[in-house]
Amino acid sequence: MKKTLAAAAIVIAAAPVPGSAQTLSIKVIQRIGARKEAPAALPTAATPQGGSGPETLAFPLDVAGVRLGMSASEARAALVKAGYAMPATSGVSYGPSFAARVRAEAAQRRTGAATSPAMTDRVMTQLQGVGPNRETITVGLTAAPAGGSTVTSVHLTMPQDVMKGDVFLRQVVAKYGRPDGSRDQGMTLAWCSAPLKSVCGTITPFQRRPGALPNLTASVVYNDNTIRLQDGTEQGRDRDRTFAAAVDGAAPKTDRAAF
Repeated sequence: MKKTLAAAAIVIAAAPVPGSAQTLSIKVIQRIGARKEAPAALPTAATPQGGSGPETLAFPLDVAGVRLGMSASEARAALVKAGYAMPATSGVSYGPSFAARVRAEAAQRRTGAATSPAMTDRVMTQLQGVGPNRETITVGLTAAPAGGSTVTSVHLTMPQDVMKGDVFLRQVVAKYGRPDGSRDQGMTLAWCSAPLKSVCGTITPFQRRPGALPNLTASVVYNDNTIRLQDGTEQGRDRDRTFAAAVDGAAPKTDRAAF
């Protein structure tokens, strides 16, 4: 199955993307036999990141030099190096720091009165840039327990009136190597974290989903060329548990009620 997916990805990258997904699928099937050599397989990383157990690996892929886990300043520097214009204020969003959120939640637990986290203690939560060929990129960041914020998602869009879908996919495969899976009749290619490579590109209720761990998809569906790099749902749940534990530490729950 992996050989078939690899062949399909290369054929897609080499052929124009037609208006019909069915036509694309037929062309892929017709030309699979012509492929002689697969691209190099993706490298896998085994550098653990904190907080998610043994299956949390440093995801090796980047978008315009931006990787998951980077700080806001590192992400900005990577985008500037890649040729993106970075407005000083436009496209930049801020939110409360991890500590500010914990303080507000702990105060509400003590008093019952809802309070908003202080924005005097804030971190960057979104960063946008515009590339040299009308690429647009949005970097999502999440407040980190140690302070500041780290990259948890990257979304790039390249208009198809600037770059055809087949050319876009050809560059994607050249950069990231053989995809681990595909869907949408081969118009969406997927790369997954090592433990989930075997199910990458598939979604069934009977298995662990590819999006459970960090992943990247590239797509030419809906007349847009897009790349999405994002943290997994399991990392999101880990962050929720870390936040809940911090609130418990700041405002421990009582073990007695007055009755």
